[in-house]
Amino acid sequence: MIGLTLEGGGAKGAYQIGAWRAFNELGLDFQGISGTSVGALNGALMIQGDYDTAHEIWHNVSPTKIMNIDDRIYEMIAEHHLTSDNLQLFFEEARRTIKGFGIDNKPLQDLITNTLREDVIRNSSKDFGFVTVCLTDRKPLEIYKEQIPIGKMADYLMASAYLPVFKSKKLDGKLFIDGGIYDNLPFEMLYKKGYRKIIAVRLFGSGRIRKIKHKDLEVIYISPQKSLGNILDFSTDRARQNIMLGYLDTLKVFRRLKGKTFYIEGVINEKDALAFFMNLDSNAVKKLGQLFKLPHNIPLNRLILEEIIPRFIKLMELGNEATYSDVYFGVIEAIASLKKLEAHKIYTLEEIIDTINSIPFIPIKNKKDFLINTDIIDDIILKFDRQKLLMEALNIIMQFEKNLLKPL
Repeated sequence: MIGLTLEGGGAKGAYQIGAWRAFNELGLDFQGISGTSVGALNGALMIQGDYDTAHEIWHNVSPTKIMNIDDRIYEMIAEHHLTSDNLQLFFEEARRTIKGFGIDNKPLQDLITNTLREDVIRNSSKDFGFVTVCLTDRKPLEIYKEQIPIGKMADYLMASAYLPVFKSKKLDGKLFIDGGIYDNLPFEMLYKKGYRKIIAVRLFGSGRIRKIKHKDLEVIYISPQKSLGNILDFSTDRARQNIMLGYLDTLKVFRRLKGKTFYIEGVINEKDALAFFMNLDSNAVKKLGQLFKLPHNIPLNRLILEEIIPRFIKLMELGNEATYSDVYFGVIEAIASLKKLEAHKIYTLEEIIDTINSIPFIPIKNKKDFLINTDIIDDIILKFDRQKLLMEALNIIMQFEKNLLKPL
């Protein structure tokens, strides 16, 4: 059995809808789902099989569809537009919120009530559970669908999503709060049901993530490579961007796409990746040696292998285990970023190379020589001027290579 666990994270939950799209394309089906907060809400829609409904909700989400808050106040907070002219308006809204003990989330409650199909969830053969915390009893509640009183599933799902800033209401005479303060990624709930392979969709929301205690549990993580914004950023543009990121990051994991910032499909073997660097124009190699303040008496082949490639590994923060293929793809990504290629799409290796080469090279002026030939100073300078130095190194490669990045 394969299970799916969805992390809580408020507005970041749009990311999970993109992951769901990728799961559908990959033919991945889950026999059980667990979640916390927004992960529980999205998980309920997944159990229902209502992808179109979930996509519609998130693709067109807006702050007023989630909470009762003045649009002007929301824009001021989200876009950091607090000025002396609108400060009084902000304080009036703050007083109203504090007096009401939190932001009114009735729109979210109505949304859950109108979209939840409790009978479908109960009759599904799939396991489903989520986490909330009972403030009245001062204890967490890991609850499975079969334990929820008939007709109360929407209420308990809402209880899992009571962010501290939201106004909460009593459920069966008790107060609840967002389950993330106990377990924001509850794969343990699926483990108790017999699952030993779980895919976990991270949001990096605020909450507690419990360590894996079981040696026989395999967890495959899908994690955002870029910021998803803050937990209350329910703006339409942000949600749509996060849906796309969730889709691409999920495909990256299962289709083994390359890249940190970009999504590149294809491989290059170690021999060809190394050949690219070893066949750099000799003038480019000499210029790189000057940029890195390397000794002049080292043969060019040794200079590339022992000094230049390791410098690129440091500049691109690839880690000590980086392969020549990793460095090659790192250079592709760095130049693609420099030439401002669209990042939110999948490229084949050939496509991204051709796109890079189709954009005219515009030299970047060297403003300053950085490095001196001392390892301690080298590390310090790399820490503070890594991006600038990388751009200058790429500038040298693009200046001398006519068929840029074409492996032999």
